[in-house]
Amino acid sequence: MKIKEGAVLAGIHLHMRPVLIAADLIWKKYGQELVVTAGLDGTHSAGSLHYYGLALDFRTRYFDDITCEKVFQELDEVLGKNFDVVKHSSHIHVEYDPK
Repeated sequence: MKIKEGAVLAGIHLHMRPVLIAADLIWKKYGQELVVTAGLDGTHSAGSLHYYGLALDFRTRYFDDITCEKVFQELDEVLGKNFDVVKHSSHIHVEYDPK
C-alpha cells in the first residue's frame, strides 16, 4: 500500500481500518498496489466525511473499465451496508455511513 504524497491518514477513524485492509487485498488480487489518494486532506464538498476521518479515496486510473467495475463491486460487497462505495472516473471513494 502506498499513500500519495500530501494525503493525510493520521486521524482517520478506526472504522476505516478494515477498508484499508480490504482494499489492499482486492487491489493486489487485480495486480495493482493500492494507492490512497485522500484521507483527511484536500478540498471536498461541504459536510464531506473526509473532514471527520470517515472517508478515503483510492486510485483506479491504472485499471481498465471492466477491471475497475470488478474492483468496485468486490469492495462494495466485502464492506457491506455500513459503507458507501462510490466509483468516480479517477478513484473509488469509500465512506463509513451506517444506515
